[in-house]
Amino acid sequence: LLEESPISENIVLEPQKTYSNIFHTNGGNEAYSVMANTLRGIYGADVLIAAGNSFTGNVLKAGYTEKMAGNMIMPNGLSAYKRKMSGAELKKTVRNFVEGYQGGFNPFNRGSQPVEWYVGNRGSLPVFSGISVEIRETEDGYTLSKVAKDGKEIRDTDTFMVTCLATPQHMEAYPTGKNIVFDVGEFSVKDTWIENVSDGNTVLAEPEDYLTLR
Repeated sequence: LLEESPISENIVLEPQKTYSNIFHTNGGNEAYSVMANTLRGIYGADVLIAAGNSFTGNVLKAGYTEKMAGNMIMPNGLSAYKRKMSGAELKKTVRNFVEGYQGGFNPFNRGSQPVEWYVGNRGSLPVFSGISVEIRETEDGYTLSKVAKDGKEIRDTDTFMVTCLATPQHMEAYPTGKNIVFDVGEFSVKDTWIENVSDGNTVLAEPEDYLTLR
């Protein structure tokens, strides 16, 4: 039998504050923002977009073992997709994550449930780091209204290194076309996260108000 690498029972991560995963229409999800902002630094991206099913819950003021820290990432095969984008491409990508794509793309905040379920389930909206977005809630779902960075609307000619966190089944249907092709990370997000926190030197980033829902 192959031997699995032992999981350390030592404390590898010690958040200094508890962050709630309750969704707020002005700000978004504080705990998920902490995770997204920290991972954006790990991946060296200007912008990080995480599907709503990327993280698991509250971030607690407690001592996390390697196993506990790994459980902060959803066990769904989450992968990282990276690409340099123009501002126009970034806005299109954000819109696709929020609204979906007509013609076959399965929206990240939808599945087999009726539309009414998603309108009430705001926690299914994606998480953003490095940008802030304004989204409108309608009877048909969600519509992107605005994408900004540092309080200024993104220009089409701006350039960004963007990392998207999503499951392969979602990204396989993503409308990349000939102009938008992502580089897929060699390791899963969970494995990358564990690798970075295992030395005990990871400091969690502060949360940001990344979303306004109107």
